[in-house]
Amino acid sequence: MIFMVAARDFGLRRLVGRLKGAALILLASWVALAVVTGFLVRGELRGDERLVGVRVTSDVVYRDEGGRRERLDVYEPEGVAPPGGRPALLALHGGGWRGGSKRDYGRSLAALARSGVVVVAADYRLSGDDSPSWPENIEDVREAVRWLHKHASEYQVDRSRVGVIGASAGGHLALLLGMEKDHLRDDERVSAVIDFYGPTDLGALFAGSGSANLSARLMTGGSPTDRARTYDEASPLKHVSEGVAPVLIFHGGDDWLMPLEQSRRLERAMGEANVRCRLVVVDGARHGFGLRVGERDLVPEILQFLEEVWARVPERLGR
Repeated sequence: MIFMVAARDFGLRRLVGRLKGAALILLASWVALAVVTGFLVRGELRGDERLVGVRVTSDVVYRDEGGRRERLDVYEPEGVAPPGGRPALLALHGGGWRGGSKRDYGRSLAALARSGVVVVAADYRLSGDDSPSWPENIEDVREAVRWLHKHASEYQVDRSRVGVIGASAGGHLALLLGMEKDHLRDDERVSAVIDFYGPTDLGALFAGSGSANLSARLMTGGSPTDRARTYDEASPLKHVSEGVAPVLIFHGGDDWLMPLEQSRRLERAMGEANVRCRLVVVDGARHGFGLRVGERDLVPEILQFLEEVWARVPERLGR
């Protein structure tokens, strides 16, 4: 009897120990996620915040759905637009699908606005502890694209040259917009994507460990086991086909959060579908970099890509 009680107590202690271990792992993941989200936001704030030569219109409501209002900021180059209007980029911030803001990301892209591109930075639905953001987040950014086309003349935008740029979680949503064929009209679809280290296969991302795994779980509301369809729907890699928008990818060679293989796989898939895709591996860069990495300015590379895709970007762009 004493042996049975002792065994039972030992088993109970082991169970409690395991639960404590699981709780510690979960706590560590939460702390890592908070640190990473803050790191991404700080990375955006370290970007070019000089707004000289840029006209800003802030907090425009682009979607009012069920009492939830999503807003955007517009960064226009000062001066008269060329005949036909300027190209535009919808800008989607990072932050693990649960943090970040349009204001920080939009300001970090001011150099693009000074180069002749209208930058439209949008907020979108973020996930919480018990509130997944999928599919509301992709529905939000689709609506932002529709808003941009609807108000193109107001902001002197050429509707034939509308692209999207995003970092990390924002890069993921930007890629999905580039793959879009079902929910936007042909004349509303984006025609170029600039992706900074965005995830492309959420199932593979979940199979890893740490904060990226937890971010994917919070965004989708579960794991690939119980949300298989959601993970496929939310993975840009699953939507690559002929006719999707060309993509320029920037990924850090020392990215410890988002595996470089996520971008490499997308580049291979795009090539197999005969769609223009260029992967730029930035040596020594970690997760969270912006338009400048050390002494390297990525703006000229972005403008060159846009010129090649759109073919008739005015000569003054970037000059």
